[in-house]
Order: sequence, then C-alpha cells, then structure tokens
Amino acid sequence: MNKFLLEVEEFYLKNSYELDDDKRQIFKQIIDRVVQLYLRQYIKSNHTMMELVLALEFIKQGKNIELEKDVGNLIADLIVYNQNYSELIEVETGFVPPEYSGDPVTYRFAREVSKIARYCKFTRYFSLACPPFHILQLPEMILKKPEERTYEELSNIKKVLDLYYKASPIEIEELRNAKLNYIYIINVDKMKIKRVTVEEYFKITYSCRENFY
Repeated sequence: MNKFLLEVEEFYLKNSYELDDDKRQIFKQIIDRVVQLYLRQYIKSNHTMMELVLALEFIKQGKNIELEKDVGNLIADLIVYNQNYSELIEVETGFVPPEYSGDPVTYRFAREVSKIARYCKFTRYFSLACPPFHILQLPEMILKKPEERTYEELSNIKKVLDLYYKASPIEIEELRNAKLNYIYIINVDKMKIKRVTVEEYFKITYSCRENFY
C-alpha cells in the first residue's frame, strides 16, 4: 500500500472512534469513495486530505455531504446539504504548474476567480477552502454587489482570465454575478478549520496584500 493510502487509513482509524455508528458508516463511505477515486487517478493526495478534514467536520455536525459530485459539466469538491440550502466548497491548495512558474500569482488569480465564476451558479452558497500557507488571490470586485461592479473592472479581470482560459472563456456576466460567501482555512496538521466571510478574509490578509501585490 502506498503512502497516501496508508495516511487515509490512519486518518480513518484515528478519527472514526469518536463517531457514533451512523456517522462512522457515513465516514467510511467517504473514505472508500476517496480510495477508489485515487486508485483511478481522479484525485490528488494533498487536495484530498483537506477535503477529508472538512468532510469529517461536517459529518460530526450531522450534515449530509457529497465528495467529487458532478454539477453541470463540472465536478464539485464538496457539497454540504443543510435543511433549506446547499453549500458548494472548492479546495484550493495553491499549487502552480511548472509552465506558470514565471507568473504564479497571476495564474492563481485567474484560477481562483474562474472557479468562483464557474461554480457559484450551481449553489445558493459558494465557498473556497485553502491551507493557511496559501493566500487566495481575490479581486476586490468580489466584495461588491453585482450592480456595483463596473464594466471596466470586469473587463480588466476578464483580460487576465482569457490568458489562461482561451478554450472556455469566462464571460463578463459570469464575473458580474460571481459570488463568494465563505472561506475555510484548513490546518491539516492540527485538524483545525476556521470559517470566515470574504470581508473577514480581506481584513486578515490586508497587510500582505498592501505590501506584496
């Protein structure tokens, strides 16, 4: 058994004992699905451990969840079902492919904005999740209501996205209606999750943005 599968098994054994029988069964089903997807090379290890930490927290809360769920022509990392609404969460690890090593910040900006624009239309609440060592590259536009976003700022963002997504470009109206409700900061090492609003996240990362971007 390879290292990742051993880590998944250890993760299950370490955390399943504190669950009741029903929740333990749900947790086991999630673990089994992750293993099968990994063996079929549909998912990656670092990304998946963050999903599992999130999934476990929601299972403890008694919420229904789905991992790697088809939505439209996309695959959602995690969907959480509450009584009257759902929340779709996409995990962003901060990974940059080698071909973008010369423009990593711009690449991350394009990827994260495109994720928001493409996925948010399928859910009432849309969130991103990231590790504490990765600062999400988000435009201030996302803090504004759709009617407050100017064509000029949307057009400038679209120009950046078009550099990376020529085959399936993001349209202006998708950017105008893009919404991001929450951000989950996940410390896998300590099994800690911090959920913040987008406004709170901008305050937390303000100093870094002002000095480096």
